[in-house]
Amino acid sequence: MKSLSAKLGAVLLVMGLTVCYAEVWGADWKEFAEATTGIFSYDTQSITSPSEGLVRVWIHNTTKRETSLIEFNCKGRGYRVLDVVEYDEALRMKGRYNYYDNPSWLTIAPKSVPEPLYAILCP
Repeated sequence: MKSLSAKLGAVLLVMGLTVCYAEVWGADWKEFAEATTGIFSYDTQSITSPSEGLVRVWIHNTTKRETSLIEFNCKGRGYRVLDVVEYDEALRMKGRYNYYDNPSWLTIAPKSVPEPLYAILCP
């Protein structure tokens, strides 16, 4: 029974990563920031609100070829990174890291990359 569960888990993981990869490159990206660390866009179609006062969105750093799921706390003016996907030069997935169990919120500093996106998503 354990091996069946492991196989099913592996199949679901591969399917999820494939769907995520397809969604990242087929999304409706809008640029929101340009910084020394890269050019940043957000996916307008991925904006969700898991609960009142929280907003999640996928962002992409074109320069680093990295896509991240960011969650904003609109009431507390904070954010945290929940998921990061890295791509190689051929735009193939190189690595994926998730931080869903991280309870810490980062402060949105003036003139930081998250600041203009916070203003868009948390009016």
